[in-house]
Amino acid sequence: MSRKILETDLPGIGKKYTLDLGDRGSLVVVILNTGKREIYVMSGERENETCSFSIELSEDESKDLGLILAGAVYEPVKPEKIELVLKEVVMDWIKVEKDSQIANKTIAELQIRKKTGVSVIAIDRSGKIIPSPDPYTEKILDGDKLIVVGTRNQLRNFQETYKIK
Repeated sequence: MSRKILETDLPGIGKKYTLDLGDRGSLVVVILNTGKREIYVMSGERENETCSFSIELSEDESKDLGLILAGAVYEPVKPEKIELVLKEVVMDWIKVEKDSQIANKTIAELQIRKKTGVSVIAIDRSGKIIPSPDPYTEKILDGDKLIVVGTRNQLRNFQETYKIK
């Protein structure tokens, strides 16, 4: 663990971890024996610290947050790499409207990449992300948001081909 993190036993309660943020205060995480976590944002001088914000998370919520913070869910890309890629590539979120001609069909049925050059890299279905959807088995549903990648021309072609606004 980092030298900036202080671990304290809380007998009968759990453990407390304090991350020193320097002149910004500290972040305190209390892991209760029940599995719940409490997070406190502390501000002010160490002797007179006050709690600016607190939240309680379930064990599952804590694990999800941990994955996000550890970079397991999303890893930032260095700006130089983004510049190179984004000169040519566009990522967009396309909402599938009710009665859309792409609804209730698979990516393979629609031949999206073959007809337009666009790749569907994920589907956001009511907040649940389906990464790398199987083009043969995963149907596109009304209300889905397709996360697509391609050039600007390919994206325009996709929207024109499938009459998407």
